Amino acid sequence: MLWYVVLSCCTGLPCADVMKKIVLDRWLGLATVLALAGGASVAQAAGLRSGNFPGLQAGGDMSAWRLAADDSTQAPEAGQTGASASSSSSGQEAAPADQGAGTTAAGKSAEAERKSGGVAELLERNNYRFDIDAPSSFASTIRDSTLVGRWQHRKDYDPVQFDGLVSKLHDEVLAIVQAEGYFEPRIEIDAEAPDRVKLTLKPGNRTKVSELDIQIEGQGTQNRALANVKRRFGMAVGDPFVSSNWQSGKSALIDAMKRQGYLRARIARSTAQVDAAAAKARLTVVVDSGDRIAFGKVEVQGLSRYPEKIITDLQPFHEGDAYTDAALQTFQERLREAGYFSSVSAVPDTLALQEDPSLKAVPIRLVVEELKRHRLVYGLGYSTDDGFRGQVGFQDRSLFGLQMEASLVMSQRRQRAFTNFRTPYDAEDRYYGFGGRVEREDEKGVVTFNSNAYVGYGQRERDIEAFTSLQLQQEEIHFRQSGQRDGVKALVLGKAWTLQRFDSQLNPSRGYGVKFEISGASKHALSDATFTRFYTSMVGFKPLSKNSPVWRNGTFIGRVEFGVVNAGSRFGIPSENLFRAGGIGSLRGYGYRSLGLNVNNSVIGQRYLAIGSLEYQHRITEMLSLGVFYDYGNVTDAWRSFDAVSGYGAGLQVRTPVGPVKLDLAYGQAIHRYRVHFSIGFSF
Repeated sequence: MLWYVVLSCCTGLPCADVMKKIVLDRWLGLATVLALAGGASVAQAAGLRSGNFPGLQAGGDMSAWRLAADDSTQAPEAGQTGASASSSSSGQEAAPADQGAGTTAAGKSAEAERKSGGVAELLERNNYRFDIDAPSSFASTIRDSTLVGRWQHRKDYDPVQFDGLVSKLHDEVLAIVQAEGYFEPRIEIDAEAPDRVKLTLKPGNRTKVSELDIQIEGQGTQNRALANVKRRFGMAVGDPFVSSNWQSGKSALIDAMKRQGYLRARIARSTAQVDAAAAKARLTVVVDSGDRIAFGKVEVQGLSRYPEKIITDLQPFHEGDAYTDAALQTFQERLREAGYFSSVSAVPDTLALQEDPSLKAVPIRLVVEELKRHRLVYGLGYSTDDGFRGQVGFQDRSLFGLQMEASLVMSQRRQRAFTNFRTPYDAEDRYYGFGGRVEREDEKGVVTFNSNAYVGYGQRERDIEAFTSLQLQQEEIHFRQSGQRDGVKALVLGKAWTLQRFDSQLNPSRGYGVKFEISGASKHALSDATFTRFYTSMVGFKPLSKNSPVWRNGTFIGRVEFGVVNAGSRFGIPSENLFRAGGIGSLRGYGYRSLGLNVNNSVIGQRYLAIGSLEYQHRITEMLSLGVFYDYGNVTDAWRSFDAVSGYGAGLQVRTPVGPVKLDLAYGQAIHRYRVHFSIGFSF
């Protein structure tokens, strides 16, 4: 403030007026600097276009140019006079008459850049050089993690920081290499303030684990399920000693203990004895398991439409059972697949354990979001097998404690109505069901009326769904040409297994599915014929190697169908137990179920089925694929008369939110005709 007072006395102005004048002068000075910066940027752009910037060489980068331009103010370039260099250095804009306009602009820009801080420097500063001579596995980490590396291009850097940054570099590099198991590195730092830092790193020998001793104390020592917990550690004898693996290994041990119910497990002590000279590490970890925790009460939130019995029946554990993470995950999966909830979250209340050290059972917090009880289902579709198809249906998820589904499906060839009732899954993953179906089918001059009433139970075990049923099948066949009518019935006991391991149920591109059915009937039990039936189908998707430049977008699809009806003849057996072939899901190039036994110009089912198919699809975009295929097989009433036919062709497939849309052009070699097949969706 003293110099403000002196200036006031000399000018005779009040101090306040002097301060206002100084502030105004500073704002005018700032405006001048900004104007110079703007002029510098224009001059630089003009000089760069004309190629007359001093020091700018072919192949040089902007930082090299900037340093050369600064240097040009200290010594004249070839072709410049001493006067021009002197005037540029003093900040004057005068230039000799024989100097070109480009050189004059360059001189102006260099001076303006020095005053304004440099427009290019605002874009990317290079405060000092940082040269790193180190293995590539460390070089990028050193540049990104150390203070010297991080401050190299920062705009708020001040040269007074240089020595402080360099002083920390050795310890920072040492910590980086030690974390990777190098405990005797050679680190050399050569610093030339304030312009350059050179780091030379030779890591030396990498330390490896020579001994690993993992001990479990407490109640967990009696649990055989923890015998393999040491494999979760993540490091073994002979592995490099890496600090992050050491820490994550201990975390993995605790996580494995908690999954088995030891929710209070902790690391009692751990030591890593490193012999740097011998490059060996001896590791010891002692885990205190604590007491094993039991399942506590399940506290449910979000349940209002459906009875709580649905949830309790799906619990694979009871209150007081030993806690396991696997049992809790199974509980969650059952609830998600039960058909009542759109979202499910079940977690142990570990906070309760922390608040009450004497607690021996952990409460389970279950939060569900319910689906609506009633649902109307409708849809339209088309396929070359069925023609246009429409469906309308109704679902009630809690009708007298049962799930009910009723639907009417209409297509050009087939009309069908069905109603199904089933119980929810119980704790054994089992459910019971019953229902009925009536159907009319008009195909190749044969009109078939059939009905099916069933009762049975289903069992689910991981990816396998099984269903055991007793069905009363009744059928009436009307041959239009001859006017003949046949009626048959059978009481069929059967069981079906389905295994699905696809990466997507809508648009699979990887995985496989297997289906197997066995059933039979006897003339002594409400049946017109005695027979046993075996059927299996398999489909698999195999993506090719992504490393192949040709096949990396390709997928092979294989399909096999095989069926046998063991009976003296086909007479007296309802047609849904026999086999016909043809169509997009069977033998392409032939009409839907057009391959069978021809009776009075009508096609009926036969007792044996064998079909194989191989398809290659090549993905063009994320949505579009092109493919080629070959189908081979047939049906027959006796293996000795089996006459296989083939169909082959090409097609395209479009992935959509409702499943793949397929269009295939196939040639049926046995009938010498082309046929187009179209379908929407994937089913197995």
